[in-house]
Amino acid sequence: MQAFLAILRYDLSQLTQSWVSRIWVPLLIAPAFFLLIVAGTEDELASETLAAYLVAVLMPLSALAVAVLTAGAIAGEAQIIADGILSRSVTRAEFVSAKVVSRLGFTLSVFLVVMIPFSYLIIRYAEADVSYTGLLVGLFTAALLLTFLGALGLTLSTVMTNVMVSVMSLLIVVLASGLLLQFLGLSWMSVTAVLAHLAPTIRGETPAWDTFRVVFVFSGLTAASILTTYSVFRQRDL
Repeated sequence: MQAFLAILRYDLSQLTQSWVSRIWVPLLIAPAFFLLIVAGTEDELASETLAAYLVAVLMPLSALAVAVLTAGAIAGEAQIIADGILSRSVTRAEFVSAKVVSRLGFTLSVFLVVMIPFSYLIIRYAEADVSYTGLLVGLFTAALLLTFLGALGLTLSTVMTNVMVSVMSLLIVVLASGLLLQFLGLSWMSVTAVLAHLAPTIRGETPAWDTFRVVFVFSGLTAASILTTYSVFRQRDL
């Protein structure tokens, strides 16, 4: 447990000081202020403004940041931690657990720090057409998509040793899966399709079944990715 906490604290400190975080957070905040001013002066709909921000700003920028932060999380440090694992001062499970908690926890923290105040201010100053239940569902869905992306990045980080290849593979997999799912008639499972329906979801117009199946599928994929990360790293040569 002490090894887990030590790695967790170290990894979180590295994340907060990384150049990715220093670029990522300001790039999320600046457009939020701009949209807030526009929504307040032009009587924009709160649901449309929130959805536009999520689709056009937060999700694309966060996808790139999360890809970089997670796809290299394990591959980039496996050699460094190898001596500790081989000497049994830290177990493989503790190392992976610390990475999962720190990377996914940091991602969700940034998401909440930006979206909670932004949502409140948009509802207050724009034309409030949101359903509070729908807003919670929409934010939870967006957070779940980022969590899935991060979990998949961690999985690829255990499979591949080259960080840049892992990042590119993650982005290609997400884009290619969307095209494949549309071809198969399962567009509701693609990330782009889910994001495209965020405005109706925030207004509370999305049927409960549609929301349930999206949450169920992506929760399952996230759990499967995390379990795969543990399984692959246990069998990996250090």
